[in-house]
Amino acid sequence: MPSDSDEQFDKADMILSNALQEFISAGVSQEVYGMAMLEIGVLALVKLDESEERIAALVTDFISRARQSMPQAPAPRATDT
Repeated sequence: MPSDSDEQFDKADMILSNALQEFISAGVSQEVYGMAMLEIGVLALVKLDESEERIAALVTDFISRARQSMPQAPAPRATDT
């Protein structure tokens, strides 16, 4: 049985997915919508009185997970000259 927290994350994921599609459809640059979404998240945590250290640790964890899930760029091929 999913917990209330799981249900809340599912709701948030659906809302963020819809927002992301709206940003893309409107032609908003990835940098701009990324910063806007990051700002919303950080502001929400600040309003919950999370410490700067806790917020920084969460952001660092997100960065680490995102980099692990990114496909590796192919190595450049040597060219015959």
